[in-house]
Amino acid sequence: MAINFPIPAKQPVGRLRQFWRNTLAEGPSDPVTFASVLAITFLCYIRTLSFEFVYDDEILIVNNPLILSPRSIPDYFTQHLIQFLNPYTPGIYYRPVQFLWLLLNRMLWGTNPVGWHLSVVTLHGLASGCVYLLARKILREKPAAWLAGAVFALHPVHVESAGWAMGFIDPLFTFLVLASFLCFLEAREFPARRSLWRAGSLFLYALAAFSKEPALVLPLLVFACTFIGELPAGERPEPLPLPPRLRSGLVAAAPYLAVTAVYLAARLAVLKSLSRVITSLPFETLVVTLPRVLWTYFKLLLWPVGLSAFYDVRYVQPSDAGPVLLQCAGLALVAAGLWRWARRSSAAAVATSLFLLPFLVLLNLRAFPKGEIVHDRYLYLASVGFALLVALAWRSMRAAPTLFLANRGTRAVVAGLLVAALGAGTIYYSGFWANNQTLYSRSITIAPNNDLATNNYAGLYVARGDYAGAIPLYARILARHSDFWLANYNLGYCFYKLGRLDEAEHSLQRAATLDASFPDPHLYLGLIRLQAGRVADAEADFRRALALRPNGRGYHFALGMALKSQGALAEARREFQLELANNPGEKSARDQIVEIDNRPPASHVPGPEK
Repeated sequence: MAINFPIPAKQPVGRLRQFWRNTLAEGPSDPVTFASVLAITFLCYIRTLSFEFVYDDEILIVNNPLILSPRSIPDYFTQHLIQFLNPYTPGIYYRPVQFLWLLLNRMLWGTNPVGWHLSVVTLHGLASGCVYLLARKILREKPAAWLAGAVFALHPVHVESAGWAMGFIDPLFTFLVLASFLCFLEAREFPARRSLWRAGSLFLYALAAFSKEPALVLPLLVFACTFIGELPAGERPEPLPLPPRLRSGLVAAAPYLAVTAVYLAARLAVLKSLSRVITSLPFETLVVTLPRVLWTYFKLLLWPVGLSAFYDVRYVQPSDAGPVLLQCAGLALVAAGLWRWARRSSAAAVATSLFLLPFLVLLNLRAFPKGEIVHDRYLYLASVGFALLVALAWRSMRAAPTLFLANRGTRAVVAGLLVAALGAGTIYYSGFWANNQTLYSRSITIAPNNDLATNNYAGLYVARGDYAGAIPLYARILARHSDFWLANYNLGYCFYKLGRLDEAEHSLQRAATLDASFPDPHLYLGLIRLQAGRVADAEADFRRALALRPNGRGYHFALGMALKSQGALAEARREFQLELANNPGEKSARDQIVEIDNRPPASHVPGPEK
């Protein structure tokens, strides 16, 4: 049978008060301690309220047609995240709750970045508060729990998730996962209200699962916690026999596995696949690259310096795996230390489970875009366990062999210095997310060989109309990887804007060949060919673009111009009307309709007399 988390017996004192006392423990200063975790979160992230939209914000917030009205809500459950951009491209992200949060914020804030940043900082504060609440249950000590919450709140590796408007998804799903887990623990401790707590836990888990895929580790966490058990002092008892512990763990996890099955069934119905290969990697390459990735993540948590939106963490070929052996040795030492710690303390075992289980979703490197195998945001959930381990290590200073280290004042100084250092790092690194200029300049400094970082930095030149300045940067990417379709497309676009049409056609055709699902190369190929008088080819290109994105801005107008030049006025007029239906403010389409309507009918030319 399962080992429950024991608590002192209490008399019922009312539902709300009982929850408050059971969650935050007794004592008038505990709510203040809880609130202080939220306060330091806002203090360190207050500057982000002045930040602009960056990175994907323009696409997913400003120009997202699905978050303009609640009428789109049914579409959230039948589409993948970016299906509105490219309807016929297979999706990998099924996140209806993420859409709902986007809709809510769009209704509240419109396109004002201040509100969006306030929203994401609030979520990060709530997630940090949940870490504190969880630490109170596991560590049974207020100062250590506060330190865990503060380490999580202020760790600089969270800047990407808390300082970026679209980064909200990590605090959102983590908050839901932790809230669900806290309800699970309440159900174990208070059988009288077990059904209510279990229902709440399962509902929150369902929201988390439909928010972001890493939430699916919660059933494993529930199993691990039940399998491990807990004692107030954190010392391991004589373990129960293995079969009863396995049975208890499976019984506890079963309802969560049922919710997981519902999510997977919905995902399969919408995406037609549970997972997809984004980057084809030989199995040997995947195996020898994983130690480098995991070691990089461990360093980012332990020594968060040199942070960036992008990193130069490249794939390792089996023939070059020598340096990876040292990283494997380091990881083995870390694993051995955690194993020994977990065997001695059930609190450490639970914290280690929270730390390691989220890494399971990071092991399939084939599910990530090429070269994008390390990002700070991927550590958000795992850092909950890391924060608990830090607090446990700090608490263990009481048993240090020297009086100086065991002294309460010394421990307070250590905690203060740690929190101050993390907070200073967060304030410093969050500044790079203020706008695209600072973000991409930082990225190309830290990761000069990262293709996407260089591509986005070149986009700064394009945004200010300096197409000639962007061309060398795109060429640099293609010198490294000629098959990077986005750089081919962007290079072709720059050539087109400069009037270098032959070069533009070559690059755009290359992009269209590398990724036939993206419509914009076909659009610009059609424009080039229309200018060259190759009207039939242009029409075919425009129709390909429309097949991939039926509501693409300017697509129907371009096809209408091709049809008009061939004398097919009725068909051209219909295309201009479709353009107006998609973009009512498109004056050029309206002018073309007026011109067609005002044309005199063709005069009848009589034939020869008979």
